[in-house]
Amino acid sequence: MVRVFVSSTSTDTLGERDSLIENIFPKLKDYCRQQYGLEFQYADMRWGIQTESTNNHGEAATCLKEIELCKKYSVATNFVVLLSHRYGSRPIPAQIRASLFELLKDTVLNELNELKDGDLLTQWYKLDTNCIPPAYILQNISSILPNFLSENTDKIKQADKEWKKISNRLRISLRQAAELCLQREQITESDYDEFFISITEKEIINGILSAKDANERTLCFLREIVDIRDHLSDEKASKYIDMSSSTDIDHEAEKLLNRLKTTRIPAALQSSNIFQYQVHWSSNGITRQNHAEYLEKFNNDFYQAMQNQIDKCVQSRFTHDSNSLQHEVLEHAIQCKTYVTKFHGRTDVLSKLEKYIKSKEEHRPCVVYGHSGCGKTSVLAKTATEVFKWWSGRSVSVILRFLGTTPTSSTIYKTLLSISEQISELYHIPMNSYPTVNQLRDQLETCLLSEIPANEYLVILLDSIDQLQTDAYDCKWLPIYFPSNVKCIISTLPDHGDILKRLQLILKEDENLYVNVPPFEPETVELVYNDWLKMKNRSLSFEQRLFINNLMRERNEILPLFMKLFFDIISTWHSYDPIDEKLTDLKDVDDCICYLFERLEIIHNTVLFSRALCYMTACRSGIS
Repeated sequence: MVRVFVSSTSTDTLGERDSLIENIFPKLKDYCRQQYGLEFQYADMRWGIQTESTNNHGEAATCLKEIELCKKYSVATNFVVLLSHRYGSRPIPAQIRASLFELLKDTVLNELNELKDGDLLTQWYKLDTNCIPPAYILQNISSILPNFLSENTDKIKQADKEWKKISNRLRISLRQAAELCLQREQITESDYDEFFISITEKEIINGILSAKDANERTLCFLREIVDIRDHLSDEKASKYIDMSSSTDIDHEAEKLLNRLKTTRIPAALQSSNIFQYQVHWSSNGITRQNHAEYLEKFNNDFYQAMQNQIDKCVQSRFTHDSNSLQHEVLEHAIQCKTYVTKFHGRTDVLSKLEKYIKSKEEHRPCVVYGHSGCGKTSVLAKTATEVFKWWSGRSVSVILRFLGTTPTSSTIYKTLLSISEQISELYHIPMNSYPTVNQLRDQLETCLLSEIPANEYLVILLDSIDQLQTDAYDCKWLPIYFPSNVKCIISTLPDHGDILKRLQLILKEDENLYVNVPPFEPETVELVYNDWLKMKNRSLSFEQRLFINNLMRERNEILPLFMKLFFDIISTWHSYDPIDEKLTDLKDVDDCICYLFERLEIIHNTVLFSRALCYMTACRSGIS
C-alpha cells in the first residue's frame, strides 16, 4: 500500500486539506490501484482529536505512532507536511524521563523558589517505574478535574478553563527550569526542545529529519501569506498566524517556525521536494473562492510530486521480473517474521517436529492440531525458521502458506497452483496450470515433487486447513506419500469440519504423525510476559505480578491467544495504577476481547467504535 501521513497545523490549512480530500486523494487512489494494484491511504490527524486524547494527553503519541505505521507499511511516499505561519500546538510533555524531571523540579524549588509550582508538578506528574527507564507521567485531566468529562456543558467549560490555567503554569515553570539547566549544561539540546517545540515539529523530526530515505519518500509544501502582518486585527487572522495576544505575534513560536522552514527542513530535503507559494490575505482566510488559482497549482504540484515518488519507489521495489508469485511468497514471509518475533517456549512440540523432519523412514505428512488460539500458527512459523538448523549442512528450501490470509491462499485450487509454481521456480521444473484440483495434485505428486534433485531438501508448511473453503475439508488434494527429501506439515483445528478425522482415515493412525499443541502452563506465562515486556521497555510492579500469577493459576487452560490479549491489557499499566478487579472475571478469549472492546469504546466513543465494528463484521476480509 501507499500510506501517507499529512502533517499540518489545523486551522490554517483547511483549504488545502479539503481540496486534497475532494480532488487529489481520489485520483491517487485510482492511480495506485490501476497502475500497481496498491491501496492508497492517508492519515490526517488534524480532523479532530477526541476528548479522551486530550484528557490523557495522548495526541502527540497518537500522531507519532501513526507516522511510524506509515513508514512501516508504505511502499512509497509516507510523509507530507503543509506549513504556513502557524507553528502549532505546544503542550507540556505527557511523559518526562525520571532523572530529567527530578532535576527540573529541584531547579523549580531551589533555584527559582517557586514552591507552588513545585506542588503543582508533584500533583500532576506521577512516577511510573513500569517504564524502562522510569518516567514521570502527566495525569489524566479528569483524575484531578473530574468535570472535564462531565455531561454538563457549563461544567466542562469551567474545568477546561481551569486546566488551561494550570497547564500554562506548569509550562512556564518547566521551561524556566529547562532554560537554566541548559545554560549550566546539565541537559542536552534535545532534552530542552521537549519543552518548547510543537507537536508539528515533532512530527517533522520523525517523518523527515530522522528518515534516511526522506528525499525518496517525503514532501514539503510551504505557503507564505505575504501581507498577513498588515491584517493582524482581522477576525480570522489568529487562525493563520501564532498570536500572543489579540494584536501581537508570538515571536517565540515564529522564531522556532522560521528555524524549521529555513534551516532544518532544507538541510534534510533537496529543493525539488520543497514547494513554495506566495498568496495574499483575504478577510475570510485561504478559501477556494479567493484563492482558486493557488489551490489549483497546489493540487497539481501535490499530485505530480506524489505520482513521481510512487512511480520511482514502486518500480525500484518491484522490478520488471516481479510477479504475483513473488508477492505471495513475500506476504507469507512477512507474516512468519511477525509470528516468530513473539514466539516463546513450545520445546516439546518443536522437538516432535524436529524428529519428524529428521526421520528417514516417514514419508507421510505430519499433522499439527489444537484448539483455536493454542498457537499452531506460531509453531509452524517457528518451524519454518528452525528447519535450517534441523537440516543443517544441506540445501534447504521452505514453502510456507498461512491459509486464508491472502486471496491466493483462500482456496485449495489457488494454493496448489501457487505451491506448484514455487516448486517449478525453485528447481526449474516445467509445469502446466491445469484447471482442476485433481490434475494439479497429480502433477504435484508425479511431475514436480519426484523431480526435485536428491541433494535438495524441501519443507512444505500449510497452516490452518480449516481456513480454506469447505471443498478442501475432505483432504483428497493432499498427497499421501512424499519423496525422502521432501517433508510436509499441515495444521488444523481438531473439531472443525471433520478435517482431523478425515486426515486420520487417509494417513492412518500413527502417534508420530499427529502433534498436539496444548495450552500453556501458568509458570510459562510469567516467562513469556517478561520477554514481551522487555521488548516494549516495560515492567510490572510486585503487586501486579502477584495478581497476574494468581489469576493464571486459577485457569485450567491458558491459550496463547488468551495470554496475548491479556498482555495487551497489562502492558499499558502504570506502576501506580490500581488493579481492576474486573480482570478476575476474564475466563477465556471472548472475555478478553469484550474487555478490550469496552476500553476502545471509551477511547474512540461509542458511535465511531460500534459503527466501525459493524463495517468490519460485514466485510468477510475486513476493510481497508
